[in-house]
Amino acid sequence: MRFKAVATAIFTGLCFLSFMNSSSEPSEGLMVGDKAPEIEGHLLDGTHFSSAQWEGKMVLVDFWASYDAPSRVNNYRKKQLLEQYKNALFLNGEGLDVVSISLDWFKSPLYNSIERDQLEDFAHLCDWKGSDSPLAQAFQVDGPSEVFLLDGSGRIVERGNDLEEIAVTLERLATVDQTRFAAYRR
Repeated sequence: MRFKAVATAIFTGLCFLSFMNSSSEPSEGLMVGDKAPEIEGHLLDGTHFSSAQWEGKMVLVDFWASYDAPSRVNNYRKKQLLEQYKNALFLNGEGLDVVSISLDWFKSPLYNSIERDQLEDFAHLCDWKGSDSPLAQAFQVDGPSEVFLLDGSGRIVERGNDLEEIAVTLERLATVDQTRFAAYRR
């Protein structure tokens, strides 16, 4: 009986260790907890953009298009979230930024949508390749209305197309007792 208990404990321990990765850094991927793919490109004004620029901040990476009705409807809610949390202190991030990656093919509708929806506070990227964009492929996005919430270290905290779920996650991360989890902060 005692041998069986020891053998079971050793087997369980070996199974646990086989699933552990020796690196403390998460692997790159698209699931919650994974490190998000790097984002590099040029903003609509021609300025170079890199995901390293928002290290330490919560970031809402938004794939959208000017021709997509749900994307346009969600723009108002994204503006509200940015206004509400732009200076918030999160568990692993300070403040919120929105990186808007457009899957548009044409400039005029995109520029008109940004102006009409008053999205000037977002960082806008577009390479005019639609769903064939390398960024869309890196994030495995087939079409608009996909959102990723990244923490200050670039890990995916939430993903989907429901902004209310994103809002709940932001609220939860903004109300964490910072003193209790100070050791986990960067």
